[in-house]
Amino acid sequence: MANNPCLGMLGLARRAGKLAYGDELVRQLCADHKARCVLVASDAGESTAKKAALYAARANVPFVSLPHGKDELGAAIGKAGCAVCAVSDIGLAAAAIGKLAAQHSEYAEVAAQLGEKNARIQSRRGKKKPRDRETQPA
Repeated sequence: MANNPCLGMLGLARRAGKLAYGDELVRQLCADHKARCVLVASDAGESTAKKAALYAARANVPFVSLPHGKDELGAAIGKAGCAVCAVSDIGLAAAAIGKLAAQHSEYAEVAAQLGEKNARIQSRRGKKKPRDRETQPA
């Protein structure tokens, strides 16, 4: 775990309060449309993986099956065992999947998608919408 940068980013997301773990918290984050990507451990149960994929599809976010097991994922985020988690910050999600894509080429498409979305969001930060001068009292 200590040598894996993707799991390190997920641990950082948890410490920053930007990671939901467990079926119920992931479902709620996706239902609120605050999730940026949903991740599932490689040895998660079939039912758990199907539910996580459904949550991701409803929230219109990428669904990623990690090459790591529940114990590795749980150790990275500070829980005994974690089968499913979701990241709510676009920058952390893009960084984690980008690091995963650097090690495993099959994640390159999802990493590119999250990277583009992160760039669009970052370009809009700090810009205020122009106010309509006619509606303001003089």
